Amino acid sequence: MYMANVTDIRQNASKIIARVVETGEPAVVLQRSKPVVYIVEAAAYETMLKKLEAAENLFRVEETKNALQKIAGLRERMAPRGKQTDSVPLLRELREGEGR
Repeated sequence: MYMANVTDIRQNASKIIARVVETGEPAVVLQRSKPVVYIVEAAAYETMLKKLEAAENLFRVEETKNALQKIAGLRERMAPRGKQTDSVPLLRELREGEGR
């Protein structure tokens, strides 16, 4: 990865950008020896955004799947009880985490 400090960027921005575009390799801009900015070509950045969005969607699918499994488990626990005249005992049990 190409490294440049802030002064290099001020003096040679077009050369550094051209290097990033030609090589496809990102450049890191350092300020006081710490990375503050990465310069990447637009296509690479857009690809990263698409991958991030896909990962976030997969995470939401997994969360939904887990929630549905919990609901299915709750339905299984409730089914043998049939209809109850008073739901307070069941709600108390679920809230306090008994019967897991």
